[in-house]
Amino acid sequence: MAATPAHRVSTGERLNTAETTGKLRQAVAARGIRMTRQRRVILQVMDDAEQHLDVDQILDRAQKIDSGVHLVTVYRTIDLLK
Repeated sequence: MAATPAHRVSTGERLNTAETTGKLRQAVAARGIRMTRQRRVILQVMDDAEQHLDVDQILDRAQKIDSGVHLVTVYRTIDLLK
């Protein structure tokens, strides 16, 4: 994976800018917030949604991508968007 100085995942590896193309992911990255694997999945789910999702729907879809996503992480990620 190509390294960029601005984005990090929890494993310590850096994200490629091409992987953060969603509007929500770009907004979070622009604010200098660390982009963890779980946050990336949650924001991907929200970016890909064709309608508004509640927290349980976000969690359900995110866990299909990454079973390591937890409810508290969804709430904290949403709080970052405020």
